[in-house]
Amino acid sequence: MWRRNIILISFFFSFPFLAKAQIPFECKGQYFLSLTKSNALSSQLYRIKIDPNGTNISLDTISQDLTLILNAMGYRITDNLIYGLDPLKATLSRVGADGIAQYLGKPKGIPDAPIYYAGDITPDGRYLLAIGLASSPQIVKIDLEDPEYTCSFVPLKNPNISIVDIAFDPFSGILYGHDFRNDRLVTIDPNTGDINSNFQQQPQVDQLGALFFDSFGNLYGYGSYNTMVQDKFVKIDKKTGEMTLAAKGPISSGQDGCACPYTMKLQKIAKPDTIFACSEFIYEFVVSNGSGTIRPNINLVDSMPYPLRPVNVLTNPYGGTVSINGNILSITGMTVPAGIDTIKVATEVYDHLIGEFRNQATLSGLPISLGARAISDNPFTFVENDSTSIWVLPVDTSMFGLDYDVCKGDSVLFDGSKYGYQFVWSDGDTTAQKWLVSPSQHTLQVNTSCDVLVYDIMVSGEFINVNIIPEDIVIDLGDSVYLPSTYENIDDQVQFLWSSERVDTKLECVDCQNNTVFPLYDDIVNLLMTNAQGCIDRDSVMIRVRKNYVVFAPNIISANGDAKNDFFHLSGNDKTTRGLRLRIYDRWGNLMFYRKDFIANQPDLGWDGKFNSKEVVPGVYTWVIELEYDLKGSGDVEVFVGDVTVIK
Repeated sequence: MWRRNIILISFFFSFPFLAKAQIPFECKGQYFLSLTKSNALSSQLYRIKIDPNGTNISLDTISQDLTLILNAMGYRITDNLIYGLDPLKATLSRVGADGIAQYLGKPKGIPDAPIYYAGDITPDGRYLLAIGLASSPQIVKIDLEDPEYTCSFVPLKNPNISIVDIAFDPFSGILYGHDFRNDRLVTIDPNTGDINSNFQQQPQVDQLGALFFDSFGNLYGYGSYNTMVQDKFVKIDKKTGEMTLAAKGPISSGQDGCACPYTMKLQKIAKPDTIFACSEFIYEFVVSNGSGTIRPNINLVDSMPYPLRPVNVLTNPYGGTVSINGNILSITGMTVPAGIDTIKVATEVYDHLIGEFRNQATLSGLPISLGARAISDNPFTFVENDSTSIWVLPVDTSMFGLDYDVCKGDSVLFDGSKYGYQFVWSDGDTTAQKWLVSPSQHTLQVNTSCDVLVYDIMVSGEFINVNIIPEDIVIDLGDSVYLPSTYENIDDQVQFLWSSERVDTKLECVDCQNNTVFPLYDDIVNLLMTNAQGCIDRDSVMIRVRKNYVVFAPNIISANGDAKNDFFHLSGNDKTTRGLRLRIYDRWGNLMFYRKDFIANQPDLGWDGKFNSKEVVPGVYTWVIELEYDLKGSGDVEVFVGDVTVIK
């Protein structure tokens, strides 16, 4: 008897997995999270749930005490159990839906030195892949079909990375990981060890100890975001590597995650999700089959709330028998291959009821291991398996019969595209958007899901005209020009706005009917008039400016005080010419006279033939003049040199 007890005890320790029964999970696309508190000797296992507010994570407890540390874990689709490693001891365990953890021993050949945080199971369920934190990291492939769980190894080609978790895309099979040393997403070839780091850096994320995919191939992570505290759920763009905050959960010093994306799920989307009463929209039913095999005899049923009613199945890649009975859509006997595709159904609102209408569709005929049935989820919220809303707005149909007052010759755009109705115009046009030219009259028929409505539309035009009386004008530089205008309108409620093409043209006013302008160069002057109805008319006039730069200087002065030809000065257009400097020299180069800033036709500003108040010696003297041809003092400058003879 004693010997028999010894044998039984030995049998227990040799085959610990026979000591406890484990209940498999049902693969429904759920997320699992293993949390290990600091210095704890046992992990806790939870199913992640998103609170109805969509911003916080709640946890359904699977086990508060697994009696061992569980990390580097993955979901195995072949037996619906979770496998993982103790990161420090490198021992293998598995957990069932009952929270019972079974110790499976140490995989054959696994190194002790690395710390194993990163792990996932291959989509075929054959291997648990683990990556340890080590100076020469490698992929450890643990064969779960081998009784000794024998390991094989693939060195990573880039040793300068530190990966704390990995996850397989259920559709592409690509292996993703988070490299917390370089703050970015990476992909890993599990057969060659090649690393693709061509993703955006995300310095706001310190580390993601848990990565997992949902049933539609969306990638998520759990870890730290903007702080070192590991309590955030983030969504990851698997194309760019961008990571955005999705929700908040419990704080953990160590965690690992996995999911079961190898199932069938259903999303329901309303396009658009806000419509007007008595119109049509499209429901999209997105079916994801991540189970890796064809699923026959799948059924879709959607009992739509009043006043919604399915009209027609626009696209259906899965076949089966379609039935529309009042508000109920039913497609039975569908064959769903692996992958993601969409059923599109035209749906109408067949009453004037307004408000929010929401419901969920159902997939049935799934294997028991996949949960037998799946209810639809709204993918635009973070809440799990929530219903899809459609908002129905009221519409004032009298707007279709509005008359329009616009400016004569202008058009007004009739736009009924947002209502989702059918339009038939009196000219046969059936577009929802139509330009109506003034003046005109139209008859419009509006076909809705509830009524057929007919409207008359009148487009009237306002007459407005403004005219600058002079046509093209020619003036001399320095002159101004008066520009009167006339106008026609149904009343005197008009506004004027004058402008010119050149900024240096001076306008006497900008908002008057008649104007006086002072152009320095050729210019176009514009007048714009607006009436009380907002109609606009405009006119323009071209003004050409003759630049008369001719000036004269005497070549003989008498300088004898008889008031006849006593001064050397400039004669010419004093509106355009300004003297900058006048210098007069004797034949030896001595400066006899200097004048700065003067105008033409001013003899007393010229030279009287004296130097230091004494008459100069008769003879020839040289003059140098600098002239500026611009009323503003910023135009062309020219230097002239000549001589003048002084006589008695």
